[in-house]
Amino acid sequence: MRINIALALTSVVFMMTWVTGFVSVIFHSMSIITPDFIASDLLFITIIELLSIISLFGSLLFLLETRKTLARWYLTIPLCISLSAFVITNFLVYSNGKSFLGDPVSTIETLWIIILVFLSPCSALLFLASNGHCGSTNVYVAVSSATSVFSMFFLILALREISKWSSIEAVLLPLAFYWTICMPAIGVCFLSKATMYGADNVQEEPSD
Repeated sequence: MRINIALALTSVVFMMTWVTGFVSVIFHSMSIITPDFIASDLLFITIIELLSIISLFGSLLFLLETRKTLARWYLTIPLCISLSAFVITNFLVYSNGKSFLGDPVSTIETLWIIILVFLSPCSALLFLASNGHCGSTNVYVAVSSATSVFSMFFLILALREISKWSSIEAVLLPLAFYWTICMPAIGVCFLSKATMYGADNVQEEPSD
């Protein structure tokens, strides 16, 4: 049961665009009584930081619960490290004092993008670690691997634009696609695995 909870908790950071969008709609609907800063980057980063901490806790719980049952448990470590770095980077971005991803893109924001991209391949490794244990994860590995290929392509484009113009305006479309489609797809994989984990081990009671 703890492993199911761990996987569900790990999924939340991958839903950050949907969550922040939902929260923004709620606050905009309360604009009459809501201070101006609520709709600012401060709220956006605060929500992402909270989701990151929850996912970090979930990944660490998954690691602790599976290190004695998974032969390739060590493949879950990269995701734990990436989420730890993401939590720290979110705090640094929060303290940056400038418009989020506004021109010029700071070094901390560039690091934020890099870590965000690496969450995809690290997720693929986690699914690979649990493949064959309590069911196959081939579909999840395929989805996260495909997302990883796109994310690496996007990262190359983003770093090139940042190095040239200190801006990411030219890659806003692939960034939006990665945030709103690719990352939630991995989040759904985590949630699906959370509901299925252990189900294959349930044995039916023999009937008389």
